[in-house]
Amino acid sequence: MATIKDIAERVGVSTCTVSRYINRKIVVKEETARKIDEAIKELDYHKNYMAVSLKTRSSKMIALVIPSLKNIFFAEIADNIASGLEKQGYSMITFTTDNNYEKELATCNKLLEMGVAGVIFMTKPFDYLNDQHLKRLENHNIVTLMINRFFEPAEFPGVSTNFKNGVQQVTRMLIEKGRKNIGIIVGAEDHPQSDIYRYPFIEVMQEAGFSSDSYHIKTCHFSSKEMERVTEELLDEGVDAIFGISDFTTLSALKVIERRGLKMPEDIMLVGSGNTQFSELVNISSLDSRTDLLGQKGAEMLLKLLQGKQTETFILVEPNIVERASTN
Repeated sequence: MATIKDIAERVGVSTCTVSRYINRKIVVKEETARKIDEAIKELDYHKNYMAVSLKTRSSKMIALVIPSLKNIFFAEIADNIASGLEKQGYSMITFTTDNNYEKELATCNKLLEMGVAGVIFMTKPFDYLNDQHLKRLENHNIVTLMINRFFEPAEFPGVSTNFKNGVQQVTRMLIEKGRKNIGIIVGAEDHPQSDIYRYPFIEVMQEAGFSSDSYHIKTCHFSSKEMERVTEELLDEGVDAIFGISDFTTLSALKVIERRGLKMPEDIMLVGSGNTQFSELVNISSLDSRTDLLGQKGAEMLLKLLQGKQTETFILVEPNIVERASTN
């Protein structure tokens, strides 16, 4: 990680000059300012506020980067992560990105300035481009960990739910219950989180002998209006079961189902994903993604990485179906 001393040596001025320039306490010659700015960019220097306040430079702060706090699924995982970290004397700060790649990039810049010890990222933004910002964090000795971002071993350590297995379980259950026209609501059209639901669903439907007009796939971003709109489309297409990528999605679907006066499970079955408090409160069946294990295993893996201990670098958590009134 570049320091003020590195910049000073590159430019040929004192560390005091660089420090005072960065903190806007002096005005230097235009040529000197240009050279300092270029050195800052070339060396990828970021002011480390944690190091300023702690001479030991040993941060005990962990950052959690999630798409939104509106979806209780993320909040439940976060709670389990925080519990595990606090036992080892670490604190956690949370950032939200609204599923936006540019916001994730901006967040990474903040993390570099703060000098956090580690970062946990949950899922990928809708408009995700590449991993360069994640590699940059690691280049600055910030440990990174992914939760439900990659669904097989990848370049970064991670913990994920085995959604492929879970989606297959849910689809087979609905078929066994006599559903003939099943719809699924996923997220952004071109996104790995959507694919991990879409393809296992199609696979099971085809294996069961259903034609392509017997199953329906809708993509949407996670706004209530959009989720209600695609639910309306599914009902107009005559589906007798809906499986949503999250409990947050199925809450919107439930509003439309109730508005139309349909009965569950007789007229239509509804299944969410996450098994959060949302699904329990409104009595909707849900694929339990095991937020407890995701948070617990994620915290344990991150702590071992921070401590330089040997650890698995990829853990797949097995989900299970929790049935409630919407299917049973």
